[in-house]
Amino acid sequence: MKLSALIICLLCLASLLFGLEQTVAQPQADCGTVDAIDYPIDIGETLSEGYDDFGLFRARFGGMHTGLDIGFNRRGEPVHAVARGRVTYSDVNGWDTEKGVVIVEHQFPDGSTVYSLYGHMEQTDSLFFPTVGNCVARGDIVGTIGWPSRGLPHLHYELRSFLPNDGGPGYVEDNPMFSGWYHPLDFTLLWRARLDPATNGYATFVDLPTLPPLLLDTGQIAYASGTSLVSYQPPGTRLWQIELQSAVTGIAGLPGGRIAARTRDGQAIIVQNGRFEAVWQIESGEAPFAAVGETLLFPTRQGGVEAFSASGESLWSLPPPADDARLIDFQVANNQIALVARSSEGSTWRVIDVDGSLLNDQHFADAPVFAASKGGWMLLDGLNVLHTQSSSASVFASTGVQMGRTAQLTSDVMGNAYIFAGDREATLIAIDADGKPRWRTRYPTGLFAQAPLLDTGGGCLLYALDADGTLNIINTVDGSLLHQIVLYAGGVSNRHPSARLLQVDTSDRILVGAGFLSLLALDGSIISQVTGQNCLPG
Repeated sequence: MKLSALIICLLCLASLLFGLEQTVAQPQADCGTVDAIDYPIDIGETLSEGYDDFGLFRARFGGMHTGLDIGFNRRGEPVHAVARGRVTYSDVNGWDTEKGVVIVEHQFPDGSTVYSLYGHMEQTDSLFFPTVGNCVARGDIVGTIGWPSRGLPHLHYELRSFLPNDGGPGYVEDNPMFSGWYHPLDFTLLWRARLDPATNGYATFVDLPTLPPLLLDTGQIAYASGTSLVSYQPPGTRLWQIELQSAVTGIAGLPGGRIAARTRDGQAIIVQNGRFEAVWQIESGEAPFAAVGETLLFPTRQGGVEAFSASGESLWSLPPPADDARLIDFQVANNQIALVARSSEGSTWRVIDVDGSLLNDQHFADAPVFAASKGGWMLLDGLNVLHTQSSSASVFASTGVQMGRTAQLTSDVMGNAYIFAGDREATLIAIDADGKPRWRTRYPTGLFAQAPLLDTGGGCLLYALDADGTLNIINTVDGSLLHQIVLYAGGVSNRHPSARLLQVDTSDRILVGAGFLSLLALDGSIISQVTGQNCLPG
């Protein structure tokens, strides 16, 4: 089944030249615009197992898979059109011994045309393939799962932007997304989210990010993918890509659309529009880093900090708290750096001004979880919530819950704290700015191996992004779940996504990514309007 791009084009040309009546669609009436999209069969088991063979190389077929194989050993089960559209191809012998193929053309609200393909299908005495040119509604039966000659019974499912009346190759030599195929799971969940009234923008990529993407002040997006640094103009135009000498371990945005990057072997670079502006060497390591204005702040592996200008000039450095210390966490907010480093003597929590002044240097038995708060920082230490006061952090509330290893903390603009305890009960807690409890509830999606990302905006809504790509929007008044939006986080090859992103500003403008191929821009005020929430967070 291995076919080059040239043979794919020849297939398209042959279909046009021979004008096969049973497969070529004639102009038909408008079948409507997609207003909802589903999967062709129940794929709950596929999703729960993380199975994903799109783009997978199979030596047996000499190429990378252009679709998704689902519904194994479910021969005869009905297959449904995933959205409204028009049938452009329908042939019970479309793949010869590999069985039949149906293709449906879909018109999406943005004006794009997408084709869904259902392969390895069979007809039964009562379930038939639809007729070319006819309209189908979402959920209409287009065939049944068949038994191809070279495998178990299953459905081969594709989404693509071309080949309306040809079954296609099934496998290609390079990433199928380079040639017009879409990742079926990512595409489906992205469009479900795009049809949500709260969505006001998106971006989608063809390479898997390995670090959270950056939204630059030019409106462009930059991200790292292994040793590559890539720039996109949303929604999906790749502007440039450069290769670095080792894996990129951190990226940060600078004014004017510039990008700072750090590699595993200690190279620091500044790039603008795909061109290098500065290159220098720093301590190697895996730690992320941050930019504040024109100052770049690099934590060392032992919990020290090195500051450089955007031209590579060394500005200042702070030694680690101990010779055997190891950096645990590092954040920048309010022109301050906060970090935790662990050593044989316990953990040290530090706050450093952007000019290198040490503002806080406090010892803890265990590494605390921390987050920026109104006028300072908040920390979780066992049962207690601490708040920075001058040069130390002191207890201002008790949760009554022993924190688990996935505990997380965030704070809103009024100083209210929201805590995911990470305990067996997956407890979610709200505490007001005076340290008094507001509510306590169970986190809506339970406990995951990875901690959720938490953030707040203007104070009405709490946002929590799970490792499986579910964004939970929670009412800060009582902890109730108001809304959910789901993006695809990847299958078994991306089980612990390292590129998840959740950013919310004080106007509740949200940028969210599940760590896979797509990002969403959302408007939290629309979520509040749709759900009828009355905001009284203070």
